[in-house]
Amino acid sequence: MNRQISIDGTRIADDEKAYIIADIGHNHAGSMARLEAMVDSAKASGVNAVKFQTRNPKSLYSPAEYYRESDNLQWMDKTYGIHREKLEWSKEEWRYVFEYCQGVGITAFSTPFDFRSLDLLIGLGVPAIKIASGDATNHPLIAAGASHGLPMVISTGGATQKEVDEIVETMERTTTPYALLQCSCIYPAPHDVLNLRAISTFRDRYGSVCTGLSTHDPDSHPTLAAFALGGRIFEHHYTNNRRWKGTDNAFSLTPVMMKQLRTQLDDLLTAMGTGEKKPDPREYSYTTERRKSVYWGKDVARGTIIRDTDISIQCPGGGVAPKYAETFVGKVANRNTRAGEAVQMGEIENG
Repeated sequence: MNRQISIDGTRIADDEKAYIIADIGHNHAGSMARLEAMVDSAKASGVNAVKFQTRNPKSLYSPAEYYRESDNLQWMDKTYGIHREKLEWSKEEWRYVFEYCQGVGITAFSTPFDFRSLDLLIGLGVPAIKIASGDATNHPLIAAGASHGLPMVISTGGATQKEVDEIVETMERTTTPYALLQCSCIYPAPHDVLNLRAISTFRDRYGSVCTGLSTHDPDSHPTLAAFALGGRIFEHHYTNNRRWKGTDNAFSLTPVMMKQLRTQLDDLLTAMGTGEKKPDPREYSYTTERRKSVYWGKDVARGTIIRDTDISIQCPGGGVAPKYAETFVGKVANRNTRAGEAVQMGEIENG
């Protein structure tokens, strides 16, 4: 089954290591220096890519939403639209962002939340397109993204199975490679809303589609389970400091946490094995030591009918397996034996 996708030259498939995306999003709070620092630390932590968010607030939000006010201390302004505007970069700044990431040597792309943002990102030469959960039913944006032929990563938070089917139908009308990520739209996401088994459902239902998890969980261990279920693309919010101002910093993974996740996921790929149940050659000496064989429990004279008390099952293994012990009872010993010796199959004859 050809369940694979490639992003910026990195192959993602069942037999490959996890593809980890550090979602910096707007955790930079409008500071280019902070963004650069997070890109640097993300690269050092071993992630495959960093991701941002790109919006055109004036066209994205209705007037009522744009001018909605709040005393939320994590906002950059009490007016929601202005809060969002303060987190956006100009085209020239975005160009610098991607050039900086290229210089660091890390893949970088962004989530376009509207058509203008999509056009901007395409013009800047991004290697992939991320579709947020909020646009899981925005088929026009999904189709517009797919029209460019770049690999797409699509989150499904809040979506029903039918809505995910519709995403797949939209994508299957194209030749654009894509992946589906299980997701929850709760920020931060409690463990009981993650529904990681949806990854198994996606794999069973959409045979050739890569899957994974986009999570707003402040912990990383559920991602290990998601990998074991077959997910291979993982997106975690990322920050250098959970105490920084911003709506997502508090539940984002830190550099130490992300580096640990990278190590754990790499170890897990090795630990998953092939699925074929067979011993590893390195197990042989340990297995022999711990297994048991049939031994003579007493001295037995040649010609004596063997009783069950004449034999014993003891360590180590490597000799006659215990499952054959009963076959000796009632037979005749064809040599003089000594207690503690390993029983050999040729040492008996019918009584």
